[in-house]
Amino acid sequence: MGQLTKYFILCFVFSWTCFISVALISRTSSAASPELKAVQYILGLLGTIAPSLVALWLTSRTGVPGQTEKLLGKVVKWDVNIKWYFFAASFMLVVKLSVAALYKLITGAWPVFGQEAWLIMLVAILVSTWVQAGEEIGWRGFALPRMSAKFGLPVSHCCWA
Repeated sequence: MGQLTKYFILCFVFSWTCFISVALISRTSSAASPELKAVQYILGLLGTIAPSLVALWLTSRTGVPGQTEKLLGKVVKWDVNIKWYFFAASFMLVVKLSVAALYKLITGAWPVFGQEAWLIMLVAILVSTWVQAGEEIGWRGFALPRMSAKFGLPVSHCCWA
């Protein structure tokens, strides 16, 4: 069985085991207990970052020195042109504003954004960015290069779009 096949099988089994466990716990009568809420949170987080955990585990098992560090090094690659940082920030802003404008056009009202303070939203964005990076180590760092080598970049990239 190839690395890519192992990755997908392990990734989906691990992540969905976590997610199904969260759902089953929420159906119990004692799901509101602080202990079970903590277990649900940890399982949800593990399920979310499962793609990266599986990728790191498989990479470490290859026995090739430096491969795990190389995979992790992609997360902290900061030496890119400033235009890409601008693109990333503005892209998110444009998408969010476009969706809000479309919502306004369809419903006649602006979407409700909640009562959270802007500082809480900023902290949430900073935290979620690292959680998402934790997921992308697996999908973009491990699976996509292997799929690209096997199927070509256009076909492989279609799977992630």
